[in-house]
Amino acid sequence: MGATIVIAGSPAAADGGGYWAKQCDYGRACLYLSGLRSGPGGPIWNIDGCGWHAVNDHYDAGLTHGNSMTVYYRDNRWDIVDAWTGRSLDPANVVTTVFVSC
Repeated sequence: MGATIVIAGSPAAADGGGYWAKQCDYGRACLYLSGLRSGPGGPIWNIDGCGWHAVNDHYDAGLTHGNSMTVYYRDNRWDIVDAWTGRSLDPANVVTTVFVSC
């Protein structure tokens, strides 16, 4: 039997370095909320700018329109989303921070 992930409630507030939308906007690194949840403007967190961003929530995927990003999980693992690509993330693991390279 497979494990079931139960994610309830609203998405965690990010650090203010971005915005919720229904799409990943051009020039952004983006995270897609897991569990069919949505933020106030949509299910996709569009990250503003380069550098470190606190996140603290579960995400299914990442997409970059430009710069690569490294997604860091609570269990000290990470995933890299290369520039101009997308990839699945670990929805069972909490993303704590994201570093957008510039």
